Amino acid sequence: CNKKASFVTHERAFLPALRHNSMWRRAILCIVGNVCVHASSATMRRVVILGGSGRIGSACATHLLQQREAVCPLHVVLAGRSQERGYRALAEVSRDSHVDAQSSLVSFEQVDWRDEHGLAALLNEADAVVHTAGPFGQFPDVLRAAVKAEVPVYVDLSDPVEYIRAARTLSHDAAAAGTVALLAAGAFPGLSNLLAVECADLLADSTGESVKDLCFSYFTAGLGGSGAINLAITNEGFGNPVPVFRNGLYKPQMEAGTNERIVSFFLRGEDQSARLIGERRVWSWPFPEGLTVAEELQISGDSSVGMGTAPDIWNSMMGLLVEVVPRAWWRSPSFSQGLATFSRPLVAATDMFVGETHAMRIDVSGVRGGSVSAVQAHRSFRQIVGQSAAEFTIALLNSRSHAGSPTAAQPGVWTPEQLFRKREVRGPLLRRMLEVEGTLNFGFETASP
Repeated sequence: CNKKASFVTHERAFLPALRHNSMWRRAILCIVGNVCVHASSATMRRVVILGGSGRIGSACATHLLQQREAVCPLHVVLAGRSQERGYRALAEVSRDSHVDAQSSLVSFEQVDWRDEHGLAALLNEADAVVHTAGPFGQFPDVLRAAVKAEVPVYVDLSDPVEYIRAARTLSHDAAAAGTVALLAAGAFPGLSNLLAVECADLLADSTGESVKDLCFSYFTAGLGGSGAINLAITNEGFGNPVPVFRNGLYKPQMEAGTNERIVSFFLRGEDQSARLIGERRVWSWPFPEGLTVAEELQISGDSSVGMGTAPDIWNSMMGLLVEVVPRAWWRSPSFSQGLATFSRPLVAATDMFVGETHAMRIDVSGVRGGSVSAVQAHRSFRQIVGQSAAEFTIALLNSRSHAGSPTAAQPGVWTPEQLFRKREVRGPLLRRMLEVEGTLNFGFETASP
């Protein structure tokens, strides 16, 4: 997917000085927080985070509260099954977002989202629900409940193709209920989808070409701080077909964990990701953007999605297992969860040394040989997923406040590349997402035919 560029354009993150001055930033956030606390409770936007006591859910909550000036007044509800984990997450989120755990800005509610009546009560009068409690499986039960409750904004971190297809069948119902539902709204898929669309637009701007090939490449050190459940989800992925295009047609391939290639997760030698990540091996992986973004861009060639992790020995070990273990076994929850339980102590031990670093690279090539590449890197996979989900939620909440405007999000069920296809809608959100705290570097590279 890597291609040498004839010229390079970079967008640097010129963040406000306050972001680098923690004392003044904390003071301003405290002032904003006090204003929000004293706002009428009837006007506060209630954002429910399912899986709020989990690693990614709490990261999402923290970013929402850190950015509360963008959606003030705001009340975040951390929803989870374990009261002990919930109150622990509440303390963490309150500390990291500089709010009082006893304030009206954040709270915890113990609920199992699989309990239909408990979920319905939780979603009552919610302005938004962010579903981070995977695995997502095949049935969009939470989305269905959100539509039934006429929740204005729904955001989730789904990635199974079967789930996305089932969720899209609810689009008419969502439109009737006034619900804007956004699927696959994390880092990858999510932010990566927006970067791919941006690359396609830059390609059209620079060379006038339509997209032929589309390539997504991802790297995460260890589990990226995302928690144990991600390990079982990863194991199940080896049993699923990789949703990709071949010669302009959808041709899913049973190739997860194969097709090794080497990817440079940087554009310039001085990029921080050049030193921290560099070149990494990736293998085919069943993320949905190889299908959904390829469809939206109407590519005429091939799409691919690759994933790699650290330490590299895990990649080699899993590659050997894929060769000997039948694909059907990987799809079995008992096998995948059992393997995750067995390997979890080893993974946890190595995570202490490899950290949480994350990076993505998107390569778009045109029908005449031009290309555009994008790279984004972050210090923590867990944080960038939570931050991305939060930013999508902020964008949709603010959009609903301007209903009727040309840029307002229309009710229905969407993926990121659909809902943010227009540059004037995508641009402000993409800029915010590329400048979140913890970002190492980002940029775009354009090559002429």
